Amino acid sequence: MIICPLSTIYNVSKNGKEYAFRLNLNVYRNTHHSILGKAKLSYKRELLALNPHIKTLRYDKPVSLYFVLYKPSSRRIDRANICSIVEKFACDVLTECGVWDDDNDEHIISTTYITGGVDRVNPRIELNIK
Repeated sequence: MIICPLSTIYNVSKNGKEYAFRLNLNVYRNTHHSILGKAKLSYKRELLALNPHIKTLRYDKPVSLYFVLYKPSSRRIDRANICSIVEKFACDVLTECGVWDDDNDEHIISTTYITGGVDRVNPRIELNIK
């Protein structure tokens, strides 16, 4: 299992100022590519710090991904809005770390998003690879 941050805001520098980047599709589609690049680097550092075992993982056969969302509150949210961007960022990190050869449809055959419940103390997404 890989723990993916959910409620974290990634702070990246923009013209010497801090810029808060939230992981969701609405922010992603409206963000300049240079900011996205910085946000991805911040995400990679955080994901690897939370999951040092990632660098030891290797999958040679096609896999299915299961993203389980633990929300910070019982408020209704668009699960795919969040999970889709977490999937994009996490799969890019896993590909860079050599977990699989590529994150295309030859290597990842399916993706499932599930709501696991509410965790006010530790909201997150758990990624299970099968």
